[in-house]
Amino acid sequence: MKAVSFCSGLNAQIVTIGTENENKFLRNYLTHNHTHGLLIGLTLGQSDTSNACPPYWVHHGLNCYGVITHLLADWMEAVTFCRDINAEIVEIETKEENLFLKNFLVRNHTNVDIWIGGTDAFEEGHWLWINSQRPVTFTDWAPLEPYQGKGFECMTLTGRQGFRWNDDDCSHKLGFICRKEAINEGTIIIG
Repeated sequence: MKAVSFCSGLNAQIVTIGTENENKFLRNYLTHNHTHGLLIGLTLGQSDTSNACPPYWVHHGLNCYGVITHLLADWMEAVTFCRDINAEIVEIETKEENLFLKNFLVRNHTNVDIWIGGTDAFEEGHWLWINSQRPVTFTDWAPLEPYQGKGFECMTLTGRQGFRWNDDDCSHKLGFICRKEAINEGTIIIG
């Protein structure tokens, strides 16, 4: 419990490694960032399959959202990380989903920028969602955004603007949001 309190005081959470891909990603991250140690949370026993989402993920509607702010990544690393944990970088397609995420971020992660899955890297000014390859139809751009220039091709929710949308340099190291489908009640996972 001391570790949980310590991490909470740093506005962080104990790392929970749920898959081999997560383990590989973290090992690679630690190796390349000269980190000398990492505290992870372990539990014994069976998982509670009645929960719709993994630990520390937020359930909303039919989806689970993992807001990753303790691990900073460029946009492509964020896309890859989400895929590696059987999720996708979030594609915000409705006003309701956008409002839910904005409210959650305002309450929990003030003044940070967060990668989401939109890009105009394929054609300047034509925004699409990276996973579905569908055009972005709903938007919530901050004033004077998106910037119509090369180098600002990846979409963020920006804390400085109340988590409205912004286009940013894809190489910046930011937090990100992964989304996966919630597990229906009664689903049994064997693995």
